[in-house]
Amino acid sequence: MFSRLLVPVIRRAARKRLGRDIAPLNTLATHPDLLVAFARFGQAEQKTRLVPRKLKVLAQVRAAKLVECPF
Repeated sequence: MFSRLLVPVIRRAARKRLGRDIAPLNTLATHPDLLVAFARFGQAEQKTRLVPRKLKVLAQVRAAKLVECPF
C-alpha cells in the first residue's frame, strides 16, 4: 500500500532528473513494490563513494551501449 503512494513521487523525481518520462518507469509503475526497490537501489548506488563518479558514468554508458539504449 505504501509503495503505491511513492509512485508519483518517483515519477516526478525521474522526470526532473531526465527531463521526460521513460518507458521502463511506466512498466515498473505497474508493480509499485518493485519500482520502490529499484529507486532505493539507484539512490544508494549514486550516493556511494566507493567507486569514482567518472567510473560510474563510464559503466552506465557502456551498459546502455550493450543493450542499445537510446539514452
